[in-house]
Amino acid sequence: MGRNLGVTLWRKVFPPVLSLGIGLAAWEVLGRREPILLDTPRHAVDALVNMAKSGTLWKALGESGLLYGIGLAAAIVLGIAYGLLLARVRLLRDSTEWLVYALQAVPVVGVTPFILAGLGFGVGAKSLVVFLVAVFPILINTIYGAHQTPTTLLEVAKLSRSKEWCLWRDVLLPHTLPFAMAGVSQGIAAAFVGTIAAEFFLNPTGVGGILLLASARFQSATVLGVTILIAVLAVAFIFVGRILEGLASPWRKGVDR
Repeated sequence: MGRNLGVTLWRKVFPPVLSLGIGLAAWEVLGRREPILLDTPRHAVDALVNMAKSGTLWKALGESGLLYGIGLAAAIVLGIAYGLLLARVRLLRDSTEWLVYALQAVPVVGVTPFILAGLGFGVGAKSLVVFLVAVFPILINTIYGAHQTPTTLLEVAKLSRSKEWCLWRDVLLPHTLPFAMAGVSQGIAAAFVGTIAAEFFLNPTGVGGILLLASARFQSATVLGVTILIAVLAVAFIFVGRILEGLASPWRKGVDR
């Protein structure tokens, strides 16, 4: 058992550590050759430390975190709820499901300036941008999962005269939740894009404002440092999302590899 655990840890830990080491080495070499366009890892870390000491980084993370949290939470609640409703209400499905797929194709980042110009530059308008970017992966996966519910189980529930709430609780939710949680994992990453996009346009604030200002000043160390920080946070949140996905569908552990 100990040997198997060691082999598993080796397979899980060694490849990402190796790839990270190679990436940092390449980054260091390229940064020294082109310091204006691509600074070194050490300088990027120094830029983050300086911003943390001055309080700028924490303030920016707080502003971005507020937008991210509101937008993602609304996307999770409304995306899953509406996806389940589409699965159960035929009239709603026939009239609006096509619209969901049509709106998914609209580049939200492209219309972000119009959203902010029309609704203002406050937290509500920016959170709406985050919501629109994050909701569609969650909604589409929920719809797909609901469609995968075995019709035989639904028919048996109807023959047993199960109440609607019991049907949702015992049949629809257990089969849809794994797909919905997979959508949540995608929405977590998409929400980061929405947050930065909302902060870029018209009223730069938060982490997006730092990136925009640093880019305009050619402060490559700050840009790279903040970009890496965003990537690390995204990976951490996605990892948490996958843990929640596993908790929501423990019966799938023996299937997934």
